[in-house]
Amino acid sequence: MVFAMEPAEVGAAAAAQAELAAQTGAGATAGAPTLLGVLPMGADADSAEFAAALAAVGAAYVATAAEHAAQRGLFSDAQSLAGVTTVASEAVRAAAISL
Repeated sequence: MVFAMEPAEVGAAAAAQAELAAQTGAGATAGAPTLLGVLPMGADADSAEFAAALAAVGAAYVATAAEHAAQRGLFSDAQSLAGVTTVASEAVRAAAISL
């Protein structure tokens, strides 16, 4: 079985994933104060509990978005490594053939 890939295309995909990771992380960071800083609508216990529930949902969202951004970053790193590995292995293969 033969596998082929274009390192430049993989590098471009890795750069796109890195940019998406940065955007996702920045969006979660920018929205965190609003999502986490929920205030009760009234002075009663129900309002306080509802505000706490909303803050918990906001915290879950921020944590999920941060994890997603981290995973995109790791995927970008893996793509970059694949491109570099292909270039290096092809150079070694070409050198071995020329012997």
